[in-house]
Amino acid sequence: MRLLHDKRSIIGEGPVWCEREGLLYYVNGFEREIIKTDIQSGEYSVMTLPFAVPALGFARDGRMIVTTFDGVYYLSENLERTPLYDMSKHSILYGNDSKVGPDGRYYVGTQSGKRYGVSDKIDGKLYSIDKDGSVKVILDGLILSNGFDWSMDERYLYHTDSDTNIIKEYEFDKISGEAEFTGRQIEIPCVDGFTIDRENCLLVTSKGCILRIKTSDFTCVDEYKAPVLYPASCGFGGKDMDILAVVTSRYKLDTERYPEAGLTYVKKLPVGGRLPYLFG
Repeated sequence: MRLLHDKRSIIGEGPVWCEREGLLYYVNGFEREIIKTDIQSGEYSVMTLPFAVPALGFARDGRMIVTTFDGVYYLSENLERTPLYDMSKHSILYGNDSKVGPDGRYYVGTQSGKRYGVSDKIDGKLYSIDKDGSVKVILDGLILSNGFDWSMDERYLYHTDSDTNIIKEYEFDKISGEAEFTGRQIEIPCVDGFTIDRENCLLVTSKGCILRIKTSDFTCVDEYKAPVLYPASCGFGGKDMDILAVVTSRYKLDTERYPEAGLTYVKKLPVGGRLPYLFG
């Protein structure tokens, strides 16, 4: 893996390719930053925010969408927030990973109140938000809704509750946006964020590496060693969508002992991914 630049995150999350700009976006939530980067040269700029953002996405009209700990919003260039839904009717709290789905809905996972330290409830969820502002609970009873993505034919959703170290497979209804567990799952230590490639293999962050998991039988067919202890998430970008960007964590790590922790890396792969879906 090649070091992309010298910007260090506490926990890098949610790498998303913006085709319109030809730039990679990701977040440094604990430092309230969004970083956008030229994936070839490594040149980057930092957007400093007045609130934490654990993940982001884009709408068809080019607007940025951010998940925060108190809701999901459009974010303007002058950092003004506009909710995607009626916040008097729906409460989406302690947001974590989020992505736009193949149906154009925005999917956002949340932490449970117990994990967030505000209650004893295991009530984390995976929500969908439609372009008309309607909100639906897709999965419930989660501790920490984290990485997820869809199969290349868009018939299946893969999702992890990171506290279980398990990725589960769900049949996905593109019309309703509903998901039903197929009974198939795989346990991966330290699983965090992941993406999928054009051969329907999941690229999954694990301790010290990225694992390539064949979804047809949930076998590991490749392993890419990472120069860091904790890769946090990964996503494809570049003109041909064949460059895997890997964002990492230095949370609670001694950077003198782990000097690469929190840095961002890229690796060109023989099998690339697809363009991110757009909301709306």
